[in-house]
Amino acid sequence: MLRRVVPWQRTGRYSKVIVGAWHRGHLAAIPARCFAVAATGQTGTGGQSSAPNSAAPKPSACAAEKDFTNAALAFEAKSRWELFRAWCVFQICAIGPIVRHCDTLYMYSVKVLGPRLTHLLLRKTFFEHFCAGESSQDILPKMRELQKYNVGGILDYAAEAKDGELPETVKPIDEEETVGAPLSSRSYDYESEALCDARAQIFRVAVRGVKDTIPDGFAAIKLSGLGNPVLLERMSTCLAEVCRLYKRLAHEDINPNENYYMIDRSFKIDLETFKTGWLKMFEGKSEDELKAMFDAMDDNHDGYISYLEWSSGVKLSEINEMVRGCKHQGRLFQAALNEEEVKLYRNMLKRVQGILDLAQELGVRVMIDAEWTDIQPAIDHITIFMQRIYNKGELPIVFNTYQTYLKGMPTRVQRDLDRSRREGWRFGAKLVRGAYMVSERQKASQRGLESPICETYEETEENFHQAIDCILAHGEDKTEASPGGAAAEVLVASHNRHSVERTIQKMTEMGVAQDRVGFGQLMGMADHLTYTLARYGYRSYKYVPYGPVDEVVPYLIRRTQENSSILGSPSVQEERQMLGRELLRRLRPIA
Repeated sequence: MLRRVVPWQRTGRYSKVIVGAWHRGHLAAIPARCFAVAATGQTGTGGQSSAPNSAAPKPSACAAEKDFTNAALAFEAKSRWELFRAWCVFQICAIGPIVRHCDTLYMYSVKVLGPRLTHLLLRKTFFEHFCAGESSQDILPKMRELQKYNVGGILDYAAEAKDGELPETVKPIDEEETVGAPLSSRSYDYESEALCDARAQIFRVAVRGVKDTIPDGFAAIKLSGLGNPVLLERMSTCLAEVCRLYKRLAHEDINPNENYYMIDRSFKIDLETFKTGWLKMFEGKSEDELKAMFDAMDDNHDGYISYLEWSSGVKLSEINEMVRGCKHQGRLFQAALNEEEVKLYRNMLKRVQGILDLAQELGVRVMIDAEWTDIQPAIDHITIFMQRIYNKGELPIVFNTYQTYLKGMPTRVQRDLDRSRREGWRFGAKLVRGAYMVSERQKASQRGLESPICETYEETEENFHQAIDCILAHGEDKTEASPGGAAAEVLVASHNRHSVERTIQKMTEMGVAQDRVGFGQLMGMADHLTYTLARYGYRSYKYVPYGPVDEVVPYLIRRTQENSSILGSPSVQEERQMLGRELLRRLRPIA
């Protein structure tokens, strides 16, 4: 069975100051021998491939040059109306005031024109450009069209919670009782649980939709839809404090406001250091009990525990019991989940496992989307927990998402690669630059904290490329018979031609098999990359969002705002010009 790699999620971009960095030369950086072009499947003149169902030509070490600027090839799947609509959308998205105030304009339109007319206008313009439909049945034509052109689909129910917006179903917290286990009085309304159950059913329908339309495609899920975002934030805070506890046990200096992904975890702790640190902070454990705890975490019995062993050995659901022995009721005590939260956490795990059980049964891979940093540690924790279960077979079922605009991300990618090999499961990942840049910087500024986002585009690009290189270098370990010895798989989710070209060049230099690497772009963007890569035999995917128009509006607004720089960048200007040329060619064909 031919293996297909993970598909993609979303990419965010940067400000006008650095927008010029997006436009990178031509294909000269890659030798022509890196590509192979078969003489079959040439583009027709009527916007359709002469053989759309034929197998795509396979790249090889010796080949003719591939051209990403061939408009007829890039847009052969689009009708004249779709070309015109795409050109108009790009024109509008290049207008700064409209992009900056699109959420306000939407609210004003609803008040003046009413929701029905507003959503009709959205449906016929931005929605139909960036989304495939409102239900799993509506999207069938789009998924089948992608399949005709050898493009995989990443099916995603795009209704989403707004970053920083607390659900109304969460009751206010009594400020006098915010301490941790077992005293916390935080209460969760079970109406939100019913909503999460309903969303779990929607995600299961999406998994079946992938199986029925593009069997080698991908389903994307958001964990913020399967559990209360406030609970995910509480879990993330708890995980961050458990990480800081590891440093405290080693007598390391602690910065309570340090970025979670930047915390140093490279050292190991021996038994005496562990006991001394623990007894300084906790009571109720004998030395024999502490030695038993240490030995249980010391998997390789070398007399030390690493952070990987520590994080695998300390269970989130057990923190409540652990902190009851705290000598000082500080941040860790306050962060511990209470009994109700542990119950809700387990309910969320059951929903996720229900989706993944179905995915495993049908052979559909599932991408766990990355979200905002207040809840991302919890998402990472649950995703790795699921990878331990579902990535031990022939193919990885669960793929994590890494946002490389976050500081310290290459280190985290390498840590998870090491974890997969040590624990014996297959590593699968999607790499994106990031999708919450604007809101993350605003929150950090409001809180007086250092931004978790890289300061410049160049830093993010370096992170992105380093992470790709780490995964490409994680080849098969022939001495390891377990799934952990398998080569890592990656989906490079990027609209940046330079990054795509660079990845292909690295694959050639390192001898990386094509079934380990995929490329993904958003529906409605970078068709010149998606369809050209597919035509030349590379694993190419479109991210296919769907959902009711009124529920998808937050996604459309965020997509427009987060991509405002790329939508006005030279790269997209080039794509807009290609759209214009192809539209004119269709309207005035040359005999």
